[in-house]
Amino acid sequence: MKRFKLSSFRPAESGIRKALGDLEADIMELMWQRDIASVREIHKALKMDRDIAYTTVMTVMSRLSNKGILQKERDGKHYLYKPAVSKEEFSQTMFSSMVGGFKADLGSQALSFFVESLTEDEETLGELERLIQEKRKRIKE
Repeated sequence: MKRFKLSSFRPAESGIRKALGDLEADIMELMWQRDIASVREIHKALKMDRDIAYTTVMTVMSRLSNKGILQKERDGKHYLYKPAVSKEEFSQTMFSSMVGGFKADLGSQALSFFVESLTEDEETLGELERLIQEKRKRIKE
């Protein structure tokens, strides 16, 4: 799993917005669609839906690069950016970080809260048991 810096957590938000600001999330969604892009290309795409300064987009993309979420490469006078992680890797790291933080803060109580919140039906319990058994097998190998 790739590592990058996540500094905030907003539980009321959905998806990647739990860990990224709205503009950061919008930029990353565009980057995952394009794979490689300049600030100018991302600015042009964002400008279709909102009034936003080029320098704002440049600053946020640079910060995403500093966090390790985007990579930047010099292309003449400008930079080209590409995702350092896939959307799936980002989501996995975000979730692992979140769960790890809860476990560090609350210990086994966090696991109890997690199980209680997810196990309202037999199907979910069965899936959780299956995943635990798979993990046990991998640990033994």
